[in-house]
Amino acid sequence: MSTLNAPETNAEVAAQTDGLAVTGGNVADLWRGWVVWGAYNGWVNFPITWNVINPNSTVIVTASEVDANGVRFIGAAPVTVTGIAPGSGIVTVKINIAWNSPLRIRTDVVVLN
Repeated sequence: MSTLNAPETNAEVAAQTDGLAVTGGNVADLWRGWVVWGAYNGWVNFPITWNVINPNSTVIVTASEVDANGVRFIGAAPVTVTGIAPGSGIVTVKINIAWNSPLRIRTDVVVLN
């Protein structure tokens, strides 16, 4: 099994992110963003740079197939997030796109600090 590495991208674009302050508990900040990627298939590492991420962040990622307009839909291809590793200003997400031809993918990211 080989893994392809997608190019690094930035989820910090204003049109793609919203920050919400959370009070109480041990979560001080909650951030949401997304990235629409090019077409990929097989095992792919998607590196998402974002300055709100640190090694202690809790990062939740979902992945879906998107059409030519970037609209999410559930197609026949299994798209599975299999690993999430936050670091300093980056999270790397391993996704399996189990399809014979490349598909456009969107990752949605939630960061809790």
